Amino acid sequence: MVPDAAPAPTLWFRVLLPGGALGPGKITLMRAIAAAGSVSAAAKSLKMSHARSVKLVAEINALAPTALIDTRAGGPAGGGAQLTPLGLAVLDAHAGLDAAVRDAAAPSLDRLMALLAG
Repeated sequence: MVPDAAPAPTLWFRVLLPGGALGPGKITLMRAIAAAGSVSAAAKSLKMSHARSVKLVAEINALAPTALIDTRAGGPAGGGAQLTPLGLAVLDAHAGLDAAVRDAAAPSLDRLMALLAG
């Protein structure tokens, strides 16, 4: 039997802003909202409570001068949510930052992992 390979190290970061923090949880929720078209469906896909997702959406929207997520209340016409153009731009900028951080950290992370492996 071949032993399981060691899990790959995980590197994550959050950006501390005057209005709050933007980290992997909020980015994941934004991506899920973009894919699902609603806060409720996004929360369900992430196994997150609806109340928690609504709180995070408010925190996300407080990070910028205008909303990053546009929400519509439910009712006979149905609700929904979508990222605003600014929200999409923030996701894109975060993806670029994430790639840059991972590229810059790779040699040091490899060295750390080698040291810890013995």
